[in-house]
Amino acid sequence: MKFGGTSVESASAIERVAAIVKARASLHPIVVVSAMGKTTNKLLAISQSAIAGKRDDYIRQLHDLRDFHSREARLVVLSLIAPNSNRTLDDHFQELTELVKGIAVLGELTPRSIDAISSYGERLSSYIVALAFEHFGLPSVHVDSRR
Repeated sequence: MKFGGTSVESASAIERVAAIVKARASLHPIVVVSAMGKTTNKLLAISQSAIAGKRDDYIRQLHDLRDFHSREARLVVLSLIAPNSNRTLDDHFQELTELVKGIAVLGELTPRSIDAISSYGERLSSYIVALAFEHFGLPSVHVDSRR
């Protein structure tokens, strides 16, 4: 089952996805999700700010994106299931921040770096959706597609 960005744009949207998947659980679906609504565009805007040397802008945008994902994760999974959940989000954003800083130093955006930055949208949303599935009683395993 594939769910696009609008389908996972918020906590309430993720809850709807969980209900759809739960109704089909007997089929043992494999679920693939896009980045949460507008996240890819935000990641690309962060990249543009970085190569333009607008450090304050890209730092603020990274914080805003981090806050958005944390807030939606908390809303969909009221207790955020386990302390490791926040650590995983923190780890993703730490890696992303380091990548953006590297791009800022180089002052150029290559197709490979665009792909790397863009991948964080799906990596974050798939993790949050997997947490939501567990919260709603759907046995799930988060799989990193890079592996």
